[in-house]
Amino acid sequence: MKLFYLLPIAVFVFFASACSKINDNQPTVVLPTGTFTGQFLKIHLNPVTSKYDTSKANLQLTLSQSTGFTITGDTTTLHAGSYGSYAANAYYIQFVDQTYNAAKPGSKYHLQGVYNYLYNGTQLVMYVNYADTLSLQYNFAKSN
Repeated sequence: MKLFYLLPIAVFVFFASACSKINDNQPTVVLPTGTFTGQFLKIHLNPVTSKYDTSKANLQLTLSQSTGFTITGDTTTLHAGSYGSYAANAYYIQFVDQTYNAAKPGSKYHLQGVYNYLYNGTQLVMYVNYADTLSLQYNFAKSN
């Protein structure tokens, strides 16, 4: 009879100890830093033709953990030149653009908000998708 009362406690201890182990399989996060050059792509589904339209701009992105980010390059029509802060984990990178005004968003895109990203030490790809109609992609290579 005493064994019957100890069984739930033993099961609880077993599961608690199994769940409390440290997971050593966490991905190593290599935060992108340095200067990157590449293209910004805006891929938009045209509602009239049901085809995707692509617009491009050549950009330079500088990332520094101490000073933040800057975007320069072809910022005349499609993408705005800007600067601000950023933070990242293993899967997402978030930008806070100091030049972006949510009350007056304007006609140019800003590096603002949360993006999925992939970084292997030389190639940096960032993207965000809005439903099936708009994708913003940054394809960069480290230049220094």
